[in-house]
Amino acid sequence: MSLFAANLEAVNFEGADLRSATLDSARFTRANLTNAVLEGAFAYNAQFDDAIIDGADFTDVDLRRDTQKELCSTAKGVNPRTGRQTRETLNCD
Repeated sequence: MSLFAANLEAVNFEGADLRSATLDSARFTRANLTNAVLEGAFAYNAQFDDAIIDGADFTDVDLRRDTQKELCSTAKGVNPRTGRQTRETLNCD
């Protein structure tokens, strides 16, 4: 799936399967990514301003370092499908 440069402001992706998706330059401003699985997605220039990421799985997602740090500031929860903690999948310190 490719959502390259898509404006996904306030979209509800709760529980979505976004594995291996192309999310580069997408804008997830205030999007709900609760319990979503983004494993292996390419999201290097994606923006996640005020996105809800509780329980989201970011395993092997290609993110910019500043975006990763921003996501770590609010990361919490465990993904119910993968059993992985959001903070661990983001490699938060």
